[in-house]
Amino acid sequence: MRIYFEKHEYEAGKIVDYLPGDILYPGSDGKRYTDRIGYLFVSVGGESYPVFILPKSFLISVDGQDLVLGMDSVLPEDVIDTDDPGNPLELEGKGFLLPSLGLWLYRALDRFRNEHEGTPIGETAKLDSQLPENGARDKDFLATALELIDFLKDHRSLFTQISLINHSGRDKIDWAKTVKGDPFIENDEAWYLDPAIKEKTIDIDDTLLVLYYSVLKYLRDKYRFPIDLGEVPYELLPVTEVQRLIDTGIGSKQMRRIRHKYFRDDLKHLWSLLHSFFTYNSSEDDNYRTNEYLLVRKFEVIFEAMVDSLISDTRGVEDLKKQDDGKLIDHIFRATSLVGNLSDIYFIGDSKYYKDENRPKGVALYKQFTYAKNAIQYHVDKLHLAQKHYPGDKLVKGNIRYRDTLTEGYNITPNFFIRARVTEDDLDFSSHSLQKTVWDEKKGIENPPTNKHFEDRLFDRDTLILREFSINLLFVIASYAGYEDECWSSELHRIIRDKFIDSIDAEYEFFKLTPHNENTLDFDRLYTPWLNGKTYTLHEFEDYLIVAFEKKGQGPKDKEEFKKQHFRNADTGQEITYDLEPTTLRELSAN
Repeated sequence: MRIYFEKHEYEAGKIVDYLPGDILYPGSDGKRYTDRIGYLFVSVGGESYPVFILPKSFLISVDGQDLVLGMDSVLPEDVIDTDDPGNPLELEGKGFLLPSLGLWLYRALDRFRNEHEGTPIGETAKLDSQLPENGARDKDFLATALELIDFLKDHRSLFTQISLINHSGRDKIDWAKTVKGDPFIENDEAWYLDPAIKEKTIDIDDTLLVLYYSVLKYLRDKYRFPIDLGEVPYELLPVTEVQRLIDTGIGSKQMRRIRHKYFRDDLKHLWSLLHSFFTYNSSEDDNYRTNEYLLVRKFEVIFEAMVDSLISDTRGVEDLKKQDDGKLIDHIFRATSLVGNLSDIYFIGDSKYYKDENRPKGVALYKQFTYAKNAIQYHVDKLHLAQKHYPGDKLVKGNIRYRDTLTEGYNITPNFFIRARVTEDDLDFSSHSLQKTVWDEKKGIENPPTNKHFEDRLFDRDTLILREFSINLLFVIASYAGYEDECWSSELHRIIRDKFIDSIDAEYEFFKLTPHNENTLDFDRLYTPWLNGKTYTLHEFEDYLIVAFEKKGQGPKDKEEFKKQHFRNADTGQEITYDLEPTTLRELSAN
């Protein structure tokens, strides 16, 4: 197996023999690189190789040098040949990673191809494939290999059953032959000291399973595919013998000879897979050519599709996802509001396939704020104005609440980027490791910039808070490839909401404002200059206001000035006193 990385420049001699010239581009100092990601199966000098081109995210720049996973001194050139015993990943106990990743990546690209081929998104991704279409080569090499691997996972009980049945008659005494011998007589009883043992010839099922397990061992040892054979009750063919069956065509002939022996659907399917494997491989040319490939030029489109399948709602968001001004939101899902738990809000996300050191800027930031503005306006137009809620109306769980009728404050609209993350310490395909990132560690900037028209107005419609999250790219690829993405949505939604709450609590100080001798409606209506954009009601039937002050900037000053105010009823002149009770967004979010 050969491993390359997107956009990395290699010495020409290390890459031109394994990648066709039409996907290679000149780099600096005579080097070559490719902008593709995906899979090829090539023949070089009579040897066949699966070749995987992996995303650039797996290269982390350290002091201007691309290192695999950021590991000290591990260059992309060092891991090209997975069979090399000196491969540093193998020496570090991480030899499993790149072959496993290659297989998951192929599965992911294949799913994308099946779901988006012939669609605008498929065209945008620049996905290109050349795979067998008919005859014995109706599946490409890797597809057949993966089906053989999956068959083992799905049919272990079958193999155990067959093994027990086929071996149950062995090592039993053949009494018909035994009694023909001379017994030892003692106390009028005959004792046969040398009984004849039944010898059962190998069952036809055993023939099929011996070939099957031998092929799996061949795939594991020759191509480094991650295969756990478990306990095999057969003596398996060596890799050299499997290779001989392939090269000579004997394996394909043998499969045809035993075809009529199988009637069970599972064994017929296994026979078909093995027949495809032997037939396909024996038909290869010895001369260099690309036998098959599945490549994509714009992996960011694939990444977006994978993340979208993980976190976006699939129904009820069509009008929001495709906005009136032509913008298309990458990801959107409906979840419980950050403020209280009786209403919902939409969470708006955008995928970013960048190398680790890069950050969205300029147009990317502007577009993300525009997404949120459009979502707010949509709900003001379609929900708030069309279905007004008056003070005293109790909101029921499931309502979308963007604007508070009482305070005219606006709910917090969660807006975020989500980017791929790969680290040496997190190589688990089953763990999403979703976390909020620090925007710029060198400058000590925790979060992306906030869009706002006024200082210290959290509940203003133009105060748009943006956060960035990262997710384990290994997990994203594997979950999408395994069609397990939907089962993760609720957990990922919960984490994103929780991290938003924690980060806003870190920036803002919250209070419950409860007026004395006055209801909240009159209090807010009379004294909006001090309350504008700073207040919101948890629910429209509560008797207190939520007040938020920014911890930095004008927040502390405003808070102290606010405490000094002596508000009076404009009609009666009566002073309005109030309690200002400290709280947190975390506490408010649970009410």
